[in-house]
Amino acid sequence: MKKILFYTSFITAGGGLQKVSVEYLEILINKGYKVDFISDFNMGKDIETLESLIPKEVNFQYLKSAGVSKFIYYFRTLGKRNKLFNLLLYMLMICFDFYYYHTKMKYILKRGNYDFSITFYQFLPSYLTREKSIKHIIWLHGSVEHFFGGIKNLFKKSYEYKLQKYDYIVTIADEMKEQLENFYPNLQKGKIKRIYNPFNFDNVIKEANNYESLSVQEQKLLGDDFISTVARIDEGQKDIATLINAYEILYKQNKIKEKLYIIGDGPSKENLENLVSFKDLEKQILFLGNKSNPYIWMKNTKLFVLSSKFEGFGLVLVEAMTCKTFVISSNCKTGPKEILKNGECGDLFEVGNAKELAQKIKFALNHEEYRSIKICKAFERISEFNELAVMEQLFSLLEYKK
Repeated sequence: MKKILFYTSFITAGGGLQKVSVEYLEILINKGYKVDFISDFNMGKDIETLESLIPKEVNFQYLKSAGVSKFIYYFRTLGKRNKLFNLLLYMLMICFDFYYYHTKMKYILKRGNYDFSITFYQFLPSYLTREKSIKHIIWLHGSVEHFFGGIKNLFKKSYEYKLQKYDYIVTIADEMKEQLENFYPNLQKGKIKRIYNPFNFDNVIKEANNYESLSVQEQKLLGDDFISTVARIDEGQKDIATLINAYEILYKQNKIKEKLYIIGDGPSKENLENLVSFKDLEKQILFLGNKSNPYIWMKNTKLFVLSSKFEGFGLVLVEAMTCKTFVISSNCKTGPKEILKNGECGDLFEVGNAKELAQKIKFALNHEEYRSIKICKAFERISEFNELAVMEQLFSLLEYKK
């Protein structure tokens, strides 16, 4: 029986990456692998996590204590707000990196006797690859240009050196694979693999029809006409402000009767609530918080909007398409254009363009046949993301012998 170290950053609820990591754990356990699962940060009991969904056969532990995790996360957040603070932040991270990564992880690797390590986030923890007795795989979950470009381009050679240490580099979209090959042409092409995120269609369809756990208030909200988004509320990526601005255009100029439901939670929620209040739209735009079953909301919405500045894949689009819901997405990198086949299976708009988004929403709401045609094409499209195809690709890596 092969043994795998599966390593990620957070297992907090509400993130696509976290849900996918649990899917992979179940796939690996069902295939007969022994899995140790390590989450870098422990955000404590006051933060909703996916711990309860981790298969009982998995040996799970946090790398850092809750106190240390919250301390580091506080300084990371402060560094985002204050760019001059980033130097101090960087020095602080080096200190913690020395102990928690180069000491604690080294102990885990030596004791574990693993055949593979799977790093399920793209911050390139090169300390893992120092263990030469096992094969190493890293999953990239976001636009290569976003994570390795811009000011980070100063460290381009360093990133390339770290990537070279992995036996396989997995991207979750063809566009992302092309970005990586163009950004790092010296990487061995054979080690870069595209594997779509696994997707459990049956579970989504089942939950989309599960009304049992709904409160009276939720039932009433579902009965209204609404458009929606489901996302972690973090404006650094999700750009929900553009959706709010688009809705303002539709409500004040076109007298749209549908409400806007924003489902999710995150660090930008308070700022966005203030924006909605400033626009005097509190009765039309509702923040519903995290939902354990977002699929029933996806099924009952008139249309679903993803307004991100960037994505890794955009799994939430596939979820909405599975619910037979019309989708509109920003044409961000990477994933949405690929998922929607250049607009055949839904509509795309320019990132940050609230006016264009408003026009797309207005047209779709006023043309039911247009929505129906694209919904049918989208439902055909999702078969390409089935779990069996993903499993075959994954096992081809784990069973390959050099």
